[in-house]
Amino acid sequence: MTTTTGEMLKEAGCALALSNTPLQWQEDFEAMAGALLKAAGSFTAEEVVAVIGSPPRPNQTGAVCRQYARSRRLVAQYEKAKSPSAHARIITRWYEGGSL
Repeated sequence: MTTTTGEMLKEAGCALALSNTPLQWQEDFEAMAGALLKAAGSFTAEEVVAVIGSPPRPNQTGAVCRQYARSRRLVAQYEKAKSPSAHARIITRWYEGGSL
């Protein structure tokens, strides 16, 4: 018997979202996230999207950001979103490992 966990479902959902995200948008996200990390020492997906625009589907932002953060072993801190349309939901601010 195979047990499906929430983490397995999350991985599958992110993989599906990534496979349907335009490569150019992924590259733009990574370039802007890298520029913000270099200039400011951190970034949020909200800040990146404010500059490059939204992907075709909202769940693609999280999948691309997650992939970027994991591949660079970034560390997370949480804060309220600044965009009024986000209704102050909790979002992640990403830093390089030694930047906190």
